[in-house]
Amino acid sequence: MNHLITEKSDYLRAHAHQPVDWYPWGEDAFQKAWNENKPIIISIGYSSCHWCHVMARECFEDPAVAKIMNQHFVCIKVDREERPDVDQLYMDSILLTGRAGGWPLNCFALPDGRPFYGVTYLPKKQWVALLERIARLYHEKPDEVREMATKLSQAMQQLDSTLLAELPPKPTPPQILWEEVFQNLLRDIDWIWGGEWSQTKFPTPSRWIFSLRVGILLNKPELVRATHLTLQKMASGALFDPIEGGFMRYSTDRQWRVPHFEKMLYDNGLLLALYSEAYRQTPLPLYKSVIEKTAQFLLEKMRLSDGLFAASLSAESEGEEGTYYAWSFDELKEILPETELQKVFFTAYEVSPEGNWMEGYNLLYRALEDEAVAERLGIAPDKVRALLEAAHERLRTRRQARPAPPRDEAAIISWNSYAVIGLVEAYKTLGEKAYLYAARQAIHALLPGNTSDLNRIHKEDHWYGEAFAEDYAALAVALIHLYTVTGNELYLHKALAIVEKSIELFYEPKEGVFCFTAKNLRIYPVRRKDIFDTSTPSSNSLFAEALWRLSKYFQRADFEEKVQIILARLRRQMAENPTLASHFLQVALLEEKATFSVIYRGEHFHPFWQRYEPAIGWTGWLLHAETEVPAFKSYASYPPEKWFLCTYGVCLPPVDTLPDLWSALEREKQRLA
Repeated sequence: MNHLITEKSDYLRAHAHQPVDWYPWGEDAFQKAWNENKPIIISIGYSSCHWCHVMARECFEDPAVAKIMNQHFVCIKVDREERPDVDQLYMDSILLTGRAGGWPLNCFALPDGRPFYGVTYLPKKQWVALLERIARLYHEKPDEVREMATKLSQAMQQLDSTLLAELPPKPTPPQILWEEVFQNLLRDIDWIWGGEWSQTKFPTPSRWIFSLRVGILLNKPELVRATHLTLQKMASGALFDPIEGGFMRYSTDRQWRVPHFEKMLYDNGLLLALYSEAYRQTPLPLYKSVIEKTAQFLLEKMRLSDGLFAASLSAESEGEEGTYYAWSFDELKEILPETELQKVFFTAYEVSPEGNWMEGYNLLYRALEDEAVAERLGIAPDKVRALLEAAHERLRTRRQARPAPPRDEAAIISWNSYAVIGLVEAYKTLGEKAYLYAARQAIHALLPGNTSDLNRIHKEDHWYGEAFAEDYAALAVALIHLYTVTGNELYLHKALAIVEKSIELFYEPKEGVFCFTAKNLRIYPVRRKDIFDTSTPSSNSLFAEALWRLSKYFQRADFEEKVQIILARLRRQMAENPTLASHFLQVALLEEKATFSVIYRGEHFHPFWQRYEPAIGWTGWLLHAETEVPAFKSYASYPPEKWFLCTYGVCLPPVDTLPDLWSALEREKQRLA
């Protein structure tokens, strides 16, 4: 038993009985390193990480390996879900040395926490060799080690400043280099399999949402085509689970056929929003199925008893990765004995006795789409779809008898906010009230009562842990989304309070951007600025969106100025690295191109969402004459069932019906063209 035994994290507690003398991140570990003049091993992972478990079994549970680690190092275990700030620092340190990042992330650092070397997964023999080499280097050539740490720390301190453009002398709307953005977005598209041209493919929902919107608004049909190609290929590959719904973490191959099997809450919330928006633009049956099954996955597999959502499902079950999702040929023949059903299913999914994954095992990826299966077998496409869904239900029943992958029960604010956004967008698209109910229940569990101070994680009936910029920003955006489908102004006021608190905690006026950690949180070596989108939007881009939208509702010129400064500082990155700055580009598109807004006075707003219209940047739903939102006060005296179309700060006379609103919009588009 080591020092992790009292920790709340499932990931940390899983290491509590290992022979390694693990410490949690904190002063005790650093003081021990100082007192004993030992380097530190900072090992970072998370509960559903397959290779984290592999390295734990191979290395950290081995007494001989643990003896070397305990003798020569002070060992710290970090759950990246609890401390994304620590993960960000040490991940950047390994990337700056030119090595690939990933988890488990194992960094070697001086007693003051400054890293000098890092690796990801290593098998036992290589890990032991590295431990011995680092231990010798630290004691025999301490000056060389300190020089490595100093150079790396200097590079980390300079990293943010090299990524940001100069602070503008005064806030002005940024002039985005749209043609350069388009060229760089189109350069890396895989036009056969969708996604980026890479052997390892991640979903990157922010990129494809932006590509869809900008492709329509600025008439770039190739971006719209790339978006739909990607969404169809992702949904047809084994990245998507057609049995129980939900997406896996990423694909290990170009064709989306062999995933890395953990299911993360943030991926599924953001992808649910992406497919919902895409379905409103192009109502394909495939997208509808993905929306329904992903929402079902969230509600059935990830929802906790208090209405919040769990962090993830592990890649492993029974100590093996992916076995929960794989099928033998004989098992499938037993479950689907009918000739026609079996023929349709095996044809659609390329099932074989040899297996299409590991020897003897098949993953469910679509080798042929419904129409191609129908043509090959001489039956109607609708019948193919019906037979496949019948097969999915049988496989669902059989799979639920298997030992399920462990679930990480931690409910994280930012990740839950992405789930809320996804459910709101799914409700807009399909009108399923269960989605709205679940979103409202989750958001009320997330709200901190009469205060705007947040803790990051809810577990075992209480909140704990420092909340970071991404938590505040994502929650504010989720609240604004929820307002748009309820008309409840409380959500807007809560979002405003959270953003104002965020400015107090995270905003650097001299820099014009937000830091990732609060001003009162001590963390080596520098307060980083979360700039680039990864699997989730960066906190600065989320704040930019929240500030932009709230500036409209509350008529806050100071918020608008902050948006313009943030976008100006990221102008170069948006043009040169649009994939990594795609959520900033979404905000820039709102600022520059989505010039219309709609305010509705009445009770029946939902039909508005059935039309996809990215030219409308923001919407207001005024339920009652008594409003505390400044942007709505001049409309409060109107009778119900009035629609107002506004552009460039001027509103047209109200109209009585939604068709009249759309007619007015088309006339204004032509006038402004």
